[in-house]
Amino acid sequence: MNKIIAPDLRTQFPRSGRQRLGQFVWLARLADKVRAEQAGTLGDYTAFCEMSLGFLERCGVTPETFTELVEAGADDDGIARYFTEHVTPERRDVANHWVVVDNAADLQEQARDEGYSES
Repeated sequence: MNKIIAPDLRTQFPRSGRQRLGQFVWLARLADKVRAEQAGTLGDYTAFCEMSLGFLERCGVTPETFTELVEAGADDDGIARYFTEHVTPERRDVANHWVVVDNAADLQEQARDEGYSES
């Protein structure tokens, strides 16, 4: 497994909440934040913010399980594979809808604040 380098969220932004990791939105952003938390480079972000907790709840994955996955050194492909294997397509669709549709205003605010395209 490749050595994962945690992003320094004191000097850069996590990936957009709309960016997919596998078939899941929000997952890449969550991975960035949890990796940064574990590395001590989280800055002003919260790894398990309300959006992250809501996303994980809808997926049926606990924050503890996600933390363990990252601590074990899972790269992006490994995280995507875990979610594909452990989250039903129905739960995935509910979680993605909740992030992209139900929380669209929050995503738009993040995009503005962090300079991401809103598409």
